[in-house]
Amino acid sequence: MLEVCVDTVQGAIGAEKAGADRIELCSALELGGVTPSNSLVSAVRAAIQLPFIVLIRSRAGDFFFDAQERDLMIVEAMQAIELGAEGVAIGGLTRSRELDLPLLRSARAALPKSQLVMHRAFDHVRDPLRALEELIAIGFTRILTSGGPNSALEGVMALKLLNESARNRIEILPAGGVNDDNAEQILTTCCTRGFGQLHGSFRQSLLPRNGYAFPDPASILRTKAVLSNFNRLDAHR
Repeated sequence: MLEVCVDTVQGAIGAEKAGADRIELCSALELGGVTPSNSLVSAVRAAIQLPFIVLIRSRAGDFFFDAQERDLMIVEAMQAIELGAEGVAIGGLTRSRELDLPLLRSARAALPKSQLVMHRAFDHVRDPLRALEELIAIGFTRILTSGGPNSALEGVMALKLLNESARNRIEILPAGGVNDDNAEQILTTCCTRGFGQLHGSFRQSLLPRNGYAFPDPASILRTKAVLSNFNRLDAHR
């Protein structure tokens, strides 16, 4: 499973053509991503056949949200599902760097049948293994994480520990600087063969005419090949 993060309709179409299995949709990818507009969600749903997850983040910056921001994000999450998304990526922290459990529980209560993904706010929690168990108890589908550092390659041993601790109760989705050059090392270190998945933006250099950074189809294709080879179970096993 290869998930590609995009912030335009053209990016979503390009990622699908290049072989992505799932899209994460946001706006302002250069700021780490914020909630996309309803019109963008609708346009992407009309343009692609792939399942997609919508990032729910009311603003850039830290992950310490006040009551009004929490309420807004729950509304945005419900709207994203109504517009055709399969799930949402949502998260928040307390000042003591623990999960914002009221926010996460509210998201599950509002969307009892949808995929819920803990986004990379998880990389800032004080106790990742405790947070892992809390997310499992709430009923989250997966955790998008680098393991703590900026890149999944740097955090590969932490990712391995998270994957082992999860014991198939929640998906661990490695993210952060993932590309065709490091995909194999990340997968072989931290993922279970046959069940590996990766997340990346695969952005090309900014295009000079419009400033957009669309995903690189060649890099997606090569990463997908690495992932497919890793997940191909040995027929004799």
